[in-house]
Amino acid sequence: MSTISSGLRLGLCAAALVLLPLSGALAAGDVAGRYSVLRDDKDTGCMLTLMGGGRAQLAPACRDNGVVVFDPVKWTLEHGMLALTARKGHKAHFEKDGAGVWRRDAKEDAKRSLGFKPIP
Repeated sequence: MSTISSGLRLGLCAAALVLLPLSGALAAGDVAGRYSVLRDDKDTGCMLTLMGGGRAQLAPACRDNGVVVFDPVKWTLEHGMLALTARKGHKAHFEKDGAGVWRRDAKEDAKRSLGFKPIP
């Protein structure tokens, strides 16, 4: 598959994730950016950057052990959810709430709430 068709496909999938009213569509450009990582709605001091092309990077100064171990390296939009892929290949799924915070799917996050919010 060519890079152009892969990018086009990502753009089409991303159309379902923008923070607009439910009838609105998301674009990958609306998801890409810098985010503060939250645990139980408290800022962990960690920063996650979601870049074009589906790349993700955790800032090296992050001290939240769970996030550091997960080490997200990739992001995609899947069925209206944001999926972060860890360096070792497993995924975590997030939904955007009305306040613009991405929150981990409750079915996957039994212990503590994990989320991230855009950095203005």
